[in-house]
Amino acid sequence: MRDTEYAQELCEPATIEWPNDEEGRIERLLIKESGNHEIRFSWWKRGRMAIRPLDLSEDDLILLLKDALIKNVFTSDFRSKLQSLL
Repeated sequence: MRDTEYAQELCEPATIEWPNDEEGRIERLLIKESGNHEIRFSWWKRGRMAIRPLDLSEDDLILLLKDALIKNVFTSDFRSKLQSLL
């Protein structure tokens, strides 16, 4: 798992891969400066995080969220709150 000056990954990121060596990710991070645990949605191109936002279809979002749930990117508290919204 990645560990940078800014943040440390707390679990394996959820990913969805597309052609041209691109992927979308959902990551659970420990932000070092604040000590907060945060969720990052990011777009990666050729192994590097792009500075543009992650844009994806609803179908791809479902696949990415499914992978995030399988990999326990979200806490049980978040899952419960999400389920109550649905």
